[in-house]
Amino acid sequence: MRKAVLFIAVLLSVSLLPAIGFGYHIFEIRTEPEFGEGVFPTSVMYQFNFPMPDFIDGCKTEFAFRLDNGLVYRDLRQDPDTGAVMAKNPGLYDFPKEYTVHFDEFNLFYGQGFVDTEFSDNDLLTVFGSIDGRFEMAFERLSWMTSSSETEGVFWDNDHNYRFENSSWIGAPELSGDRSIFQTSLSCGLMIDYMRDRSVTRDGIRAGLYWRFSPTWMLLNDGSASYVLSWNELQFSKTLYSLEQPGERGHYWFSVVLDDYLTYRWIGGSKVPAYIQGGEMWGPDVPNAAHVVTNRLALTFYGPQMFSRDIFPSVMFFWDLGFGFGEVLNSSLDETIAESVGSYGIRCEFVIASIMEFFCEIGCSYDPVFDEEMYVDGKIGFSIGV
Repeated sequence: MRKAVLFIAVLLSVSLLPAIGFGYHIFEIRTEPEFGEGVFPTSVMYQFNFPMPDFIDGCKTEFAFRLDNGLVYRDLRQDPDTGAVMAKNPGLYDFPKEYTVHFDEFNLFYGQGFVDTEFSDNDLLTVFGSIDGRFEMAFERLSWMTSSSETEGVFWDNDHNYRFENSSWIGAPELSGDRSIFQTSLSCGLMIDYMRDRSVTRDGIRAGLYWRFSPTWMLLNDGSASYVLSWNELQFSKTLYSLEQPGERGHYWFSVVLDDYLTYRWIGGSKVPAYIQGGEMWGPDVPNAAHVVTNRLALTFYGPQMFSRDIFPSVMFFWDLGFGFGEVLNSSLDETIAESVGSYGIRCEFVIASIMEFFCEIGCSYDPVFDEEMYVDGKIGFSIGV
């Protein structure tokens, strides 16, 4: 009943948003490489910013509603009964791991900026908070039962028997019961932004601290989540070289930008859903440990900017490192780990009017989780955002 009431409230809110005047909208369409080779959209994010006066002269005040929904692909990473990390003993889990998830998430958030600077488009300091809600429903992968060779799934075996019948699902709490959840949470954080970002040139630093809190007793929470998340990030960027087009100030034939993105994530709790886990890197997932550190070092070649400053190609070479350590979450085994992962690759993009982006990625996971073998994979797709 709670889910139905909240779903109707969210649906009414979204249907009324276009009728509200004087605000502005953000709209983004994304693809998943696993679905239709990345050709078809799989998720949509919609945000409406309510018209708000700036409470501090020269500093931004923001009040907005965001709705994000669609389809994502996941892998079962921990034993449902014990929480053991499957990658440590892959021979014990010889069945498909990939499944699909439909999700809907909403955020009602407020942000207030402090200290206006000419160097950055954003305020030097922004403080924000939000009320969040997320619905998910998990299914077998889309190719399941489409042919005589595709009869085995994550949740059902070849004989169409339930694979984890009567499981506690301690290793993946969001998959218990009917494999659907509705979770609510509170978030807050702050952002320090001293970054001059001009699409093909970036210089400065940006740091963020973010907390998300979802106890089982929170209003409308169905009890499938119980966690506290602390997400911390630091970005350093430097334009190493740029060649400006003559007579076109701010337009470049060519530029080279070095970026370093460092994140540290800590989670505590007895029920940590998959969408909260992990770090920011290409390829292998960092094990679901209490502490995760990831770092991306990227060198990007931009240009030329064609017709306008927001139409340009780019080629990025990246190197990702991740390290998970401490207590294994969602586990009854009381074990700790210290495991590294690593990957490198190349990403090619073509941006059109800062609205549409086509991309192609090829990467190599040279240090997968535990005993997994090195592999090469590729992704192709597009995103649209207004």
